[in-house]
Amino acid sequence: MKRPAKIALILSSILLLAILVLVANVVRSRMQVRGIEVVLNYGDTPTLVDQKTVADTLVARIPDLLQKQVRQVDSRQVANAARHVPFITNISTSVSVSGKIVVTADQRHPVARLFFGDNEYYIDLEGKTIPTSDLGDCNVVVATGDFHGRLSSDTTKAQLEALWQVALFLDSHADYQSLVDQLHVQRNCEVLMVPKVGDQVIELGDTTNLENKFADLLAFYRNGMPRAGWDAYSKISLKFKDQVVCTKK
Repeated sequence: MKRPAKIALILSSILLLAILVLVANVVRSRMQVRGIEVVLNYGDTPTLVDQKTVADTLVARIPDLLQKQVRQVDSRQVANAARHVPFITNISTSVSVSGKIVVTADQRHPVARLFFGDNEYYIDLEGKTIPTSDLGDCNVVVATGDFHGRLSSDTTKAQLEALWQVALFLDSHADYQSLVDQLHVQRNCEVLMVPKVGDQVIELGDTTNLENKFADLLAFYRNGMPRAGWDAYSKISLKFKDQVVCTKK
């Protein structure tokens, strides 16, 4: 076959392929939505939400979603509806070749369990408060406080910020996390801690210099506490730079 004929054949093949793709896209765009597929990345966190909950939320927020044609699906609208599920983040949406709406998201990662009045929440990696779940239970540090206001008040937000910073630090430092059972934030946003071993209170103070404060605490637990006895002190203070100040019982 001569070169011009080969070129013509290649161009014809490309044109035919383009036409087929165009026709397929037109047919697909007029196809009715064929369901919802939810892909959740749980990481190392226990399951707090399932795929059905996300799919049901989409249908509740967009009642005619499954009656739409593919071309009528607004990905931003679907993503906004998915954001009403408090347990997920990093949401992306698309429509598959088969006509299914695909929602991909990460489950939020709790770093503390917050007791606020008669209610319980989780505080996640981003500092967001989310509800607890009947599907799973996260083994994270307990957080309480001297709260005087709603969860959304400026005063409470400042206190939650302090709790979150300490809980986030503990979540990323397994050695320190194993020392602490509970966090308690005071009205001035200074944090107290209850250890897993012993019945003393640990004054952390504000949330500055956490690395140094916890390093001092760990060194004291390893070197000073065994000699003095685990029940020798009622209070351990880390509020002063490079010092561990103890109050005897």
